[in-house]
Amino acid sequence: MNVERWLKTRRVTWEKLEELLKLTDKRGVAGLDRQQLQELGRLYRSTSADLSRARALKLSSDVQTYLNNLVVRAHNQVYQTNRNRWADLFRFLWEGFPKLVRDNVFYLVLSTSIFLCPAVGSYLAVIDDTKFAQLETAKGHPLVAEEMWDTINQKKMWTDAAQDQSPTMFSLIATNNIKVAIMAFVFGLSFGLGTVYVLFVNGLSIGTVFGLCQCNGMAGKLTQFVAPHGVLELTAIFLSGAAGLIIGKSLWFPGQYKRIDAFKNACKRAMGLFAGCVPILLVAGCIEGFISPRTDIPVDTKYLVSVSTLVFLMLYLFVPRSPGSASDQ
Repeated sequence: MNVERWLKTRRVTWEKLEELLKLTDKRGVAGLDRQQLQELGRLYRSTSADLSRARALKLSSDVQTYLNNLVVRAHNQVYQTNRNRWADLFRFLWEGFPKLVRDNVFYLVLSTSIFLCPAVGSYLAVIDDTKFAQLETAKGHPLVAEEMWDTINQKKMWTDAAQDQSPTMFSLIATNNIKVAIMAFVFGLSFGLGTVYVLFVNGLSIGTVFGLCQCNGMAGKLTQFVAPHGVLELTAIFLSGAAGLIIGKSLWFPGQYKRIDAFKNACKRAMGLFAGCVPILLVAGCIEGFISPRTDIPVDTKYLVSVSTLVFLMLYLFVPRSPGSASDQ
């Protein structure tokens, strides 16, 4: 079978189905006339068969993802029931989001590497020469602000005052973390270059601070502070970065699609990844505001929280759920 000819022929059907689905998004199924309803059912069955054939032929992941999303959308309209939005949200967080992470693990690894490589490099550079921490970023600011530099040199933690302002700190921290995640995600629109910059600079900054603390005998205290919330916080940022890279890849390499179509398909996946990061960031902010800075909480407890969150994330994200939901079709 000529795959290119088959794709070209079938694309007309898929586009018709997409147009009908756009109508249902605006008006609902009740807004379609009888002929359109019959056409919706016919195109749904036809596209479902095309999805099965695409899987059998092992066509590109872009084609399979596009058809899968189209079939799921059509299924939800053809077999529409009174939906419970809370149940849908739970299903997405429990099944849809982890599956998205597993399907896009390459981008997660790439995002993590873009962050960790400069983090490790800057840490080693500061250990070799603390003047590295005074280098200025593109915005003209030093990698480590003067106030933080002075605090570290005085063998003090800038986080000590946070435990007396836990509710305020939680709000500020959660907002800041979400801001970084949003930037990593949205800057994918710059063909992914902005996402790479955000990940690189944040990795550079964290590595530099750790290196400076190490030189001043403060690395242990900083690790105790970061450990409880760090796993969740960094994972969410890496996932947001992965979402931005997915968008960037679609703009650089649209494959057999028009660039706008590749971009739309990538945005659906990327938005799903980012949406799943928000609750993770909120939990991380809560831990960072109420547990991490507390000096009256034993260090072993903080490390236990860190290990627990790591185990939870590994089980949550990488252990497949039982099949059967519409999102897995």
